[in-house]
Amino acid sequence: MNPEIIIINASPRKSGNCRNISEDIEKILKKRGILATRFDIYDMNIEYCDACGYCEKTGKCRIKDDMTPMYEMFDKSYGTVVVCPVYFDSVSAKMKTLIDRIQAVYCSKFILKNSIIARNKKRIGMNIAVGGADSYDTQFGGYDITMDFFFRSINSRSSSNIKMTSSDRIGYLENEDFRKKLLSEAENYAEQIEKLKRGDE
Repeated sequence: MNPEIIIINASPRKSGNCRNISEDIEKILKKRGILATRFDIYDMNIEYCDACGYCEKTGKCRIKDDMTPMYEMFDKSYGTVVVCPVYFDSVSAKMKTLIDRIQAVYCSKFILKNSIIARNKKRIGMNIAVGGADSYDTQFGGYDITMDFFFRSINSRSSSNIKMTSSDRIGYLENEDFRKKLLSEAENYAEQIEKLKRGDE
């Protein structure tokens, strides 16, 4: 069964901030009866895009690995939640690898004009970026550009973009103000998904 919500934990740390955030969001969604599945992508076999050109001709990716079933999941889902650490003002390496493999979706939409992810279906995304450093001007610059492209490529409107800073000094579980904000945003997101499932969104 395809998940209603895909949760992507894009951190290599097994019990770090992103994992804890992902688990909290997953609990809220499941409490509301929303079928959510968390993918810890650093535990998945997702190969690099090698620019072979296969997707430009077929709208599909030649590589068969753990990314293969994700295309259908993105299509069938009501939305995607991404929780990702910020490395050099951008996404983690594994998240970038996953995004590069979305080239198959891009080609199906814009080159072949036959999108493998339905374009007329409403989907809602949630995006949480975790920065270790204290806030600075460009901290999320590359991250925001990359993630905006990702959500648009999978035909999902990102309704919540949350930024956590200074996680090297105070972690998610200890940061009461941020955790309160995050849980409130997750509840709001769950409400939006419930409306979408009912056809009210």
